[in-house]
Formats: sequence, structure tokens, C-alpha cells
Amino acid sequence: MSLFPFPALRPAFLALACASGLHAFTTTTGSAVWPDGPIVMNLQLSPNAPLSDGQANWNAAAATQLAAWNQHLVRSTFLWITDSSAPVGSGNLANNVLFAADNFGRAFGDSTLAVTTSFRIGTRIIEADVTFNTKYRWDSYRGPLRAAAGFNAEFSRVALHEFGHVLGLSHPDQAGQFVNAVMNSTAGDVDGLTDDDKTGAAFLYAANTGAVAPAILIPLVDQSPVRGDSVEFSVGVSGTAPFSYQWRRNNVVQGVSTASFVLSNITAASAGTWTVTVTNSRGSASSSMLLTVTDGFVAPTITTQPAAATSLPGRNVVFGVAATGSTPRLYQWRKDGANYGNSSASDTLTIADVQASDAGRYSVVVSNNGGAATSAEAVLTVSASSVAPAFTSAPTSRTVSAGSTVVFSSLAAGTPTPTYQWRRNGTLISGATWPNLVLSRADLSAAGIYTCTATNSAGSATSNSATLSIAPAGTEPSRLDGLSVLTTLATGEPFFTVATVIGGAGTVGLKPLLVRASGPTLGSPLFGIPGTLPDPRLELFSPPTSLATNDNWGTPAANVPGISAAIASRAIFPFFAANSRDAAVYNSGLSAGNYTVQVGDTGGGTGLVLAEIYDAGTGAFTATTPRLVSVAVLKTVPADGLVTLGFNIGGTTAKTVLIRALGPTLGALFSLPDTMPDPRVALFAAGATTPFAGNDNWDGDAQILALNNLVTFPPASAASRDAIMVITLNPGGYTVEARPVAGSTGGNVLAEVYELP
Repeated sequence: MSLFPFPALRPAFLALACASGLHAFTTTTGSAVWPDGPIVMNLQLSPNAPLSDGQANWNAAAATQLAAWNQHLVRSTFLWITDSSAPVGSGNLANNVLFAADNFGRAFGDSTLAVTTSFRIGTRIIEADVTFNTKYRWDSYRGPLRAAAGFNAEFSRVALHEFGHVLGLSHPDQAGQFVNAVMNSTAGDVDGLTDDDKTGAAFLYAANTGAVAPAILIPLVDQSPVRGDSVEFSVGVSGTAPFSYQWRRNNVVQGVSTASFVLSNITAASAGTWTVTVTNSRGSASSSMLLTVTDGFVAPTITTQPAAATSLPGRNVVFGVAATGSTPRLYQWRKDGANYGNSSASDTLTIADVQASDAGRYSVVVSNNGGAATSAEAVLTVSASSVAPAFTSAPTSRTVSAGSTVVFSSLAAGTPTPTYQWRRNGTLISGATWPNLVLSRADLSAAGIYTCTATNSAGSATSNSATLSIAPAGTEPSRLDGLSVLTTLATGEPFFTVATVIGGAGTVGLKPLLVRASGPTLGSPLFGIPGTLPDPRLELFSPPTSLATNDNWGTPAANVPGISAAIASRAIFPFFAANSRDAAVYNSGLSAGNYTVQVGDTGGGTGLVLAEIYDAGTGAFTATTPRLVSVAVLKTVPADGLVTLGFNIGGTTAKTVLIRALGPTLGALFSLPDTMPDPRVALFAAGATTPFAGNDNWDGDAQILALNNLVTFPPASAASRDAIMVITLNPGGYTVEARPVAGSTGGNVLAEVYELP
């Protein structure tokens, strides 16, 4: 649960837009905060109008929202001047709040309700102006948004959102944090600060309750003054006061104990690495800078040029430059050869809510007392207009046993990327804003009709409906009753290992099991597959104990009746001959636990082999019957290769499974060398040649992580390029192909399928 502050910029434009009856906000990135003390807001919202919530005027409504934020601020708090006569302008260090037909001469976007324009030096905010678009009809009230003739913009929640931008907060949902917050880009009916908003404010400006360790918010910045100049050192932190400050130069304590100080008449002896350590009762944090002293002014030299950018309308573009030379330095950004705004001490320009008119050639002139340098031009291209969402996959109706996990999946295409909202029987499901909807321990109260709505600035679309039904008590439960691995035993590879688990919560008794390793039968006229393993050998373990081993399935002859009966009971393909060199083991009763199967070749041969594990039980299957829980195999797969897992879902209801192909996590958590850098999985129905689902990178999906952690170890990080997916499937056979993404390299990969409770 976190909120993300807006980017390092001067100026930055944070726009509030409307779409499909909801408020949609553009996003920015980065971090900036106000210095300690009051944040003076000049309330200049006129003319007045009667407000539905009884407030006297717009300025009073704005003051109410500023006061709401103040309850969660400590280091800096809002102070407002009602009916202020402060000069109105952008870049004049006065924080204006007003209605306007444009944003200080710059046109609003087509659906923009309000814009916050912020100015900063480094990571210190020095000005923030909020303009509300007079194109819309405004009112102020609490509760659900109201329909009205034309668009009736609700002032209080828009103001609350924009004042969050003034503080430095941005849109958590557009940063992958799907929490309930007025700062979301699609705030909907949220009309007050939520816990997530309060947490974000407390992070930036320290919470009122509880001790919080220091965190550096305004770090030290490298400086290059001329001998004899004065230099200001200043650091800003969040956390719980009181703080102590200790300053060092080249690791020697300097005897300064304040957050900022000025060093006058700089000499060469002042040069070096300066560090400040800030400490309170919960911990400490440090920041460093390099102070370089010169005998004369050194003209700027640009070391990193602005980069070209392409953007869709309504998004944000950031231009940056890096330069050396004497400080202080000023940066004058230019568009198509003309000055763009005022010069400032910021090396970053952010343009939010980009429109077609913003396209052009951007450069910057960096100047100091020693001279000036002009950057190369960076071209901003604004591409075609937005495209309304359209669903490319929609949820499917499912019937499950009570207490099961259910996943409804959808996916919509659109520009910009759509947001999602699920509903049950037409009622919005709070927090259900991912493409996948996960229902844990589903019971009769979860039964109903589910739909998903995808929304972006160009419009919205609603998926086909899917019905969730709960099977009557006593219905035969679904389960994994057949597992397989199809792979190649390569040169120098004596064997590979397939792992499985027998058990399941609430189960008792023993499980009959059939294990096979087929090679010759695959190459026989029965299938006609070339290049198969000539003489498979398998060994069944309850680690570390070996339970059984077999080379040729017909030897000894006493094995044949049990194996043949199990094959017949499962209606699976038979071996092509009684004397074939395929391998098989039948065990009439294994207890719950972990098991492994090693598959090799008796003569050291190589080739394609199919390893299979079957539930060979023949009696009635109930919720207490032990079952197969998972299958996993660790294999080395070349860049053009793959490993295939097969599984069969038995029973009469749908089952939810977790499918993984891990490469990066094996190296990060277990130090396994030569792991596959970017695996992907594709899921096929039995006999199909086109996948109906799959995954490349799991992208840190919090729902997937929570389900993953129910049954196995987590991936190394949210950014790992492991492939992980969760899906609910009807009874039947399925195969999973795990392989490197196109253009990537091969390596060691762990392919797995788990049942989810």
C-alpha cells in the first residue's frame, strides 16, 4: 500500500481529465517535496456560486479540502489566504488556485478538468498552481457522482485530488498499486481521503502518530563554486522529529548540527565529499555531494543531451539534460527555437497531458557566470489519437466446488492502456481493478453473473458475462489425475527428474500410482515419432529412499498384470509390445508425501521421452481421497528448444491451477548457474495446435503472488522475467510449453503445475 510522488520537474503539469462519467487523471513519476514550514495557497476562486453541500463559496470548499490534508501533515502544512490578491502567474513563486479558461496561456486537453503546475529546484518544490477548467459546470457535494444536463464536475473531490498533487503525490493505480485512493487516476465515487492517501502524505511529510525512521527527501546536490563564493548546504527528510544532524567533509566531522547552513568565502580547503547523517530514535539516513572549488568561472559543458520522445495524447513526456561547470547554473528550455517558460535551476522539463500542439523540437540553454552551452534538439512526436478499449478475451462461465479458488480472466486492447473494473450482478466490486478477478474460497454467496468493464480516455467497453455456479454438496470434486513431461534426454545428461506430491488438505489413505517412461512406443507405428529415447529406465523415490526401479516394463513378468490393469483403467495408450523397452512402475498404495521420478537411458542413449504419472485409483473419489497435487521438472533447454508438461483435470467441476516457468528466480534465490533469462509459457487444450492462454513476464501481479505463496516459494522479485499464470479450467486434458522468448537464450528452467485450493 503506497503512493507515488510526482516527478523531478520544472515546470510539471498534472492534469485531471474526465472520461465515461468518471474522473480520469494523467500520471507523472519521480519525487519532490516542499521545504519544512507553511505551504501558502492563494485561493482566488471566483465568481462564487451556490454549492449543493451548503458551503458558502468555492474558496471555502477549497479550504475544506486543504484542511483535510493538513490532518496528516507535520513538517509542512497548508496555509491559505481566502480571496487572495496575489499576482496570478506561472513561475512567480505564488501558489495560485483559480478558475481559468486555459492553463496560463496553454490550452487544456480535450477532457481535462483541472491541472496542477509545479516548479522545483532539484527535489524541492518551490511553487504549485492549480487551475480548474471553466469549460465545465461545477458543483460541490459528497456521496455518489450525480448525473446532470451537460457535464457537472464535482469540485470537492477534484480539489482534494489536485491538492494531493501539490504535495507531491501522484496516481498509485498508474504505478501498479491498485489501492482505494482519491489519488487514483480513476477516482470514481471516492470523495474523501482514504488510508492509502493518508499513508502517502505521512510518508512525504511525517506521520502524526508513531515514530518513523528518517528518509532523505531533499538530497544534497553536487556543487562547483568559484573560490570566495558562498555555498548553501541543505537536506530535507521525512520521519518523526526530533532529528540530529552530523556533517562530515571527507569523513571528518565538521561540527555543524543543523539541517542547513551556509559556508562563506569558499577556499580550496572546502572542496571534497560532504556527507550529512540524519538520526532519530528509529534510525538514520545519509546523503552526500561533491564540492569542487575553482579559481575562476567554468563555463557549462553538456554531458548528456535531451533524448527524443514519442507520446500519445494525454500522456507525459520528460526531457532531461546533464551538465558540468560552475554553479549556480540556469536552464532555459526552448521549443522550436523560442523560449519555453522561464529559466530556472532545474535540469528537467516535464510536459504532462501532452497534446498535438506540444509536438516540436526541444532544446535547453545551460548558463552560468562563465558562459553558456546549448544542447542538441530533441524531437517530440505526438502520435495518433486514443483508441477506445475492445476486449480480446473475455471471462468464461465456471462451476466449482464450494471453497474453491476461482479466476475469471479478461484482456482489453486500447490506447492508452485501459483500466479495469469488475462487477457482480451489476454491482461494482471494490478493489477489483486487475484484468484477472480472483475469488478465494468461493461459496454460494459468490455465485452470480460477472462482467468486466475496460476504460480509457477514449471510452469504455464491457465484456461478455460469465456465470459462477457452486456445485451441490457431494459432487465429485475436480483434481489432477494425470501428469506428464515430454522432453529430450540430451548428450551428457544421464537423467532428468520429475517431482510430484500426493496429498491435499483433509485427505486420508493411500494412493495407487502408475509411472511410465515411453520412448520406443513413441517411435513405433503407433505414433511414428522420430528420434525417441531407445531404452528408457526409471526409478521412483520417496526422497531419499528408492521405492522401485524398472528398465523394460515387461520384466519381471509379475509386473505386467498390475501395469496393464492400471493402463486399462485410465484408458491411456498401451505400450506397442509386451517386450518393448519402455519402462513402467505400478504401486498399489503410496502414502501422502513428496515423490520424484528419475528418467534416464540404460545404454546412455539420447532422444525424446515421455514421463507420465497417473492416479491409478479405481474407487469413488471424494474430498478426502488423496490426490496428485503438482508436477515439476528442472531441465536445460536450448534457445530453440522447449519442455512440455501435460496434465488432466478429472471430476465434474472446474479446477484452478498455478503454472510457472522459472529461470531468473533460480539464479537469484538458489544461485543456480546458466538459468534461462526470460522464459515464457503457452497453454493448449489437449490436441490443439494454437494456445488459448499464456504468459511471458508475470509483472509483479499481487493477486498471482498471493496465490503462488499458498503452495510454493515466491519469485525473486516483482520485476523478475519468470513466467507465472493462474487460470481456472474445466475438466479435460491440457499441455504447457515452456521455452525462451523469441530472440532470447536458453538455459536451466523449472517448469511446474500446481493445483490451487
